[in-house]
Parts: sequence; structure tokens; C-alpha cells
Amino acid sequence: MKKIIALAVVAVSATVGVLVTTHPDESARAATATGQVAERAWANIEANPVPVLVALGTFLLTIVYHKLKGKSFRESVEVAATRVTVVPVTIPAPAPATETHESAVISRARARATRTQLIADQIGLENRIRHLPTEVRKAEQEACYTEQALDDARKLIEAKEAAHTEAVTKLEALRAELAVGRAELDAISEELDKLANAV
Repeated sequence: MKKIIALAVVAVSATVGVLVTTHPDESARAATATGQVAERAWANIEANPVPVLVALGTFLLTIVYHKLKGKSFRESVEVAATRVTVVPVTIPAPAPATETHESAVISRARARATRTQLIADQIGLENRIRHLPTEVRKAEQEACYTEQALDDARKLIEAKEAAHTEAVTKLEALRAELAVGRAELDAISEELDKLANAV
């Protein structure tokens, strides 16, 4: 059986090779037609996948059922393959030429609307950009002025902080001198009182 299948595959391959080499134009047309049929079939499957999924699910369930009944995997696949029913898939008719014409009209209208919107956006941006260089120069000058004012304020703060530090140091020194002077004054008063009592 395997030899017969192998011989059939070799014979079909040889026949296809001979046809391709002897009739290249017809072979190219046949390949194109086959590709178109395959694409249309795939589009139909994508549009309505339920029949294909039902068939595939039935096939797999049949394999599992016969496998559970004790048959080998090969026997289960053979039974499932001989009992699968093909579900017919309806192929939609090609779209009439008027829809293509309408879609071309719609695409042209969409392109015109897009072009009009882009032109309006371009004019608006050009008007906005026209005034921007002057505004940028004004903003640069204002930034320079505010930076200078900030530097002046920092210098003024530094000077005020230095003056405050100096005033605090002077205050502490005067308080210390006052405390020492009061202590000496109290000591002198005590000595005078002692001397007055001694006299």
C-alpha cells in the first residue's frame, strides 16, 4: 500500500513537472487560478468559519470516540476520515461594478475633504508661525530681564544675610560685655560694702 502511494506521488510530481516545462503559460495561468480559488475559499472561511469549525470538531470528536472504544489512533483517523461529511459553503457573488464606481467616488470625495482640511491646517499654522519670531524675541528679552532681576535679588539677599549675621554677632558680643560688666559691678559693690563695714 505504501509503495503504491509513493509511486502515485512520484507519478503525479513527474506529470506536473512535465506540464510545467512543456506548457509554461498554461501552467502559470493554472497556478494563478488555483491561487485565486484558494484565496476566495480562505476569504469565505474567514467570513463564515462555523461550518469549517463544526466539521473539524466532528472529525476530532470522532477520533476521540473511537480511540476511547479501544481502536488504535490510525484506525480512529481512518474511521473519522471516511465518516466526515462535507458542509457546503456558499460563495458570495462578486460585487457589481457600480459599488466599485461608488467606492472610487467616495475615495475621491474623501481625498478632496482631506486635502481641504490639510490646506486649512497649513494656513492656520503659517499664520501662527508668522507671529512666533516676534513673540520669541519678546520672551527672550523678558527672560533676560527676569534673570537679571533674580541675580540682583540674590545679591541683595546675600548682602542682607551678611548684615544680619554681623548684627547678630555684634548683639551677642554686647550682651556678653553687658553680662561681664554687671558681674564686675556686683563684685565691686560687694567689696565696697565689706570695706564700709570694716571702717
